[in-house]
Amino acid sequence: MSAKGFLAAALLAVLCLGPAVAAPLTIHPLVVEIVATPGATLLDFAGPADAFGVLTGHAVEYVVSDDTRPFKLENGVVVSPDYAYENAPKPDIVIIGSQPAKGSDRAMTWLRGVHAGGSTVMSVCTGADWLAQSGMLDGLKATAHSDAIQGFAEKYRAVKFVSGKRYVESDVRLYTAGGYTAGLDLALHIMDERFGRPTAKEIARRLEYQGKGWLTNVW
Repeated sequence: MSAKGFLAAALLAVLCLGPAVAAPLTIHPLVVEIVATPGATLLDFAGPADAFGVLTGHAVEYVVSDDTRPFKLENGVVVSPDYAYENAPKPDIVIIGSQPAKGSDRAMTWLRGVHAGGSTVMSVCTGADWLAQSGMLDGLKATAHSDAIQGFAEKYRAVKFVSGKRYVESDVRLYTAGGYTAGLDLALHIMDERFGRPTAKEIARRLEYQGKGWLTNVW
């Protein structure tokens, strides 16, 4: 076979196989921003971040915080934020997991602002605490780690905390997930809504994730 014929055959094979994840997914890479502060829980954002990150060529991810000084997460891993809230790029998706400290006024203002500006905001585990602090969940249903729901319901009377769900669509572009691994289910659910079931299934396959909570939304 001539070199020209070989190249034509190779191109045909690639076209027949198709991409592993459906494309184009977006007109530009998703900008995913992770809210983290000293003592934050790694698993809460690592699962969702990896799910979005599997979209090779379609996601860029940054850590945002009150400032860009390095700090340690709950398990001792050191994180260096890419941006402070005030100069972070406009995100498509914001992930906020468990934070041990109360959210700063700057964080609350930023969260409300990016959501009002069209960003999808998702909390994982007790990250719902910050969304409740911000007032974004007032009058809405929400969920959190099962051990925290009762305490949150007593603390935030304006929020309707529910149990037994892996995630809750609290409002348009506003989601809350249960503890730890529920964040991965929520990320897959968002992929399912945005890009379709085949894409979400392929992401789950690549992650070798066998949980079905993203499909059933029950424990």
